[in-house]
Amino acid sequence: MAGNSRRRAPSQFRLHPAAAAIMMAFAVPGGALAQSADEALPEVEVTSSPAKTEGFRTESTPSVTRTETPLRDIPQYVNIVPQELIRSQGAKSLQDALRNVPGITYAAAEGGTQASQLFYLRGFPAGGDLFIDGIRDIGEYNRDLFNIESVEVLKGPSALMFGRGSTGGVINQTSKTPGLNSLKEVGVSLGTNGEKRLTGDLNLQMGEHSAFRLNVLGEDSETYRDTVDNKQVGVAPSLKFGIGTPTEVTVSYMYLNTDGQTDYGQPALWLTAPAPRGTFWGMPPVGLDKYYGFANYDFTEWETHVATLRVDHRFSDTLSLRNSTRWANYNRNMEATIATLATKDANGNPVTPATPHELLLVDRNHSKSRDNDDTVLINQTELTWKLETGAVKHTVLTGLELGKEELDRMSYNFIGTTKDQTSLLNPNPYSQLSYTKTLNQNNVSEAETIAVYVQDQLEFSPEWKALLGVRFERYDTSVQQISMADGSIAVGMDGVPIDFDRVDEMVSGRAGVIWQPTGAQSYYVSAGNSYNPSGELGVYGATGTNLSNGANSIVDPEENRSYEIGAQWDFTSNVQVRTAIFRNEKINARMTDPADATQVILAGKRRVDGVEVSASGRITPSWDIYGAMAYMDGEIVSGPETVVGRTPLGVPELSGTVWTLYRLGGGWEVGGGAYASSSWWLDDQNRGEAPSYVRWDATVAYVQRKYDVRLNLFNLFDEKYYIGGYNNSPNRVIPGLPLSGMVTLNYRFD
Repeated sequence: MAGNSRRRAPSQFRLHPAAAAIMMAFAVPGGALAQSADEALPEVEVTSSPAKTEGFRTESTPSVTRTETPLRDIPQYVNIVPQELIRSQGAKSLQDALRNVPGITYAAAEGGTQASQLFYLRGFPAGGDLFIDGIRDIGEYNRDLFNIESVEVLKGPSALMFGRGSTGGVINQTSKTPGLNSLKEVGVSLGTNGEKRLTGDLNLQMGEHSAFRLNVLGEDSETYRDTVDNKQVGVAPSLKFGIGTPTEVTVSYMYLNTDGQTDYGQPALWLTAPAPRGTFWGMPPVGLDKYYGFANYDFTEWETHVATLRVDHRFSDTLSLRNSTRWANYNRNMEATIATLATKDANGNPVTPATPHELLLVDRNHSKSRDNDDTVLINQTELTWKLETGAVKHTVLTGLELGKEELDRMSYNFIGTTKDQTSLLNPNPYSQLSYTKTLNQNNVSEAETIAVYVQDQLEFSPEWKALLGVRFERYDTSVQQISMADGSIAVGMDGVPIDFDRVDEMVSGRAGVIWQPTGAQSYYVSAGNSYNPSGELGVYGATGTNLSNGANSIVDPEENRSYEIGAQWDFTSNVQVRTAIFRNEKINARMTDPADATQVILAGKRRVDGVEVSASGRITPSWDIYGAMAYMDGEIVSGPETVVGRTPLGVPELSGTVWTLYRLGGGWEVGGGAYASSSWWLDDQNRGEAPSYVRWDATVAYVQRKYDVRLNLFNLFDEKYYIGGYNNSPNRVIPGLPLSGMVTLNYRFD
């Protein structure tokens, strides 16, 4: 595809080929709205359980408001991927689950991972906005679903409950927890790419009010990428005491160890010269399996520990207290190779778009290595009080969050032979290198958080409700870079010692008004904001913080704002439809001062407007459906001259998914669906574009009381597509999954 540096005008938008298939999700048979205005509304209560679901439909969630709240009472757009959907699709990783959420694109994390865990949400990076059970999960690791019940994506700034960041939203994973039931299940999965995966889920009732749960994972898999393997061991025990009593105590721990190869994707047809903004003329003309690293030298190892203690105490029917303490440690060691298109061909001639593909070469540089040792300790205390003032009912939540995050990251120098060239069409991943690795710098970042927040869910009448909340957060962060040669403080290119600290005090909030004319209709308007402080600890940065020099360390936080108008309709066919019109914007983005390149100023602005719609539920007792789609229009309103007026990277105009499952009887079920996206830019300068795609999947299963066997087929028509880029540059792309299959057997013991 030829490069196009012009921002796509709205008049050029054309409906994506998958749009018709996706929109079928919203053509619901028997779709009359229930008209009972006096239907009993679900009671709001404090809970530590995950979202309440029925099949693919989610009725309520505790994550958005920290109280068990029906979705119809939440003035914010939420996508929830429940366990039934995860199982039917054969999803294994967080990335797999997020295929069901439109408006998300990916980028290779710094250091590159096969699972591509750096997410862009509504065009804004969400690498630091990942949570487990409402508590920030800062680590660099490939997030697996073996201990995850559901995945929730809260769109728009969500600082009221989640704190700093959350520019485009947050991604919250809810853990599997013990219950008063018996479950003994073992699962085995085998895939056509060499996947071999074993899982176990054991839940034992230990007494009248206590239970134990254990989830385990063992995996030794190859992947669709040449030489890239994935080995995992996971153990997640949890205990819960006092179930159903006024005091419930949950103790949980998750350990995940992963070994694999770093993978920065494939070189795109891109050169930095001769054009001022570079020359881009297409995707790699090779199979999705081609790997451009050094298989004998590229590696990544993760060891993740997450321990949580949660206490829920109910003083009365109107007063409840929750306290959660999380300790987590994330270790990562890696070496990686950067591969880009060479500027000279095999004959030594300058490369141009007319150069034959068989003459194109790739420059490979094995030059990245880092050891991470990151630790977090967070405590959240929340008091919920239900009261009435006259005719108005209130559910008031007050909270205190205390947190300390420490990122300790070691970088290295390479001495010796670390570079070579290989053919673009036939790369050799087994080339030999000869080098030694010496310590370079130790980057140490620390952050302390003190936050207090209050939220009031008001009910004026059965028809009118509101949500108001405000958060004050004090964020104290520092960074120090130590030269390992002599133990001294390293000096930056500007001559300033890299030893900075900064304190920010931020006030953020959310407000929404809800109108519910009947028990089946709900409409809302809402607004919210959040902040990105200059010293924010990022998950994927080299030092873990944006503090880099004296100029940046004195810059105030960036502010993000969102505005939404939304609705939910509940149909008599038990199908739920949600929709929203939104605007997300960063109103004062950091940028280099055009008048002084040594200074950073808050003068940029970027905006994403759009419409989202989703449908989930049961059309008939045998037919479940889940679908979601998003239309987005992004623009960099102000900023550096090279990006003003252009579309932010990772913002497809149209994206969506639809998945359906039909039970034929006798235990048989069939299903399938599509994932689709229009094209999107690989960088803010719009120098290279990832093409649109439609990927179709299917499943067939035989389900019995004691066992089930499921076949999942992925990318049925072997569509060649790409899911992400790297580092705001069009020089590399991450290929998606080719035609593949997986068989899973789950057996349940008595």
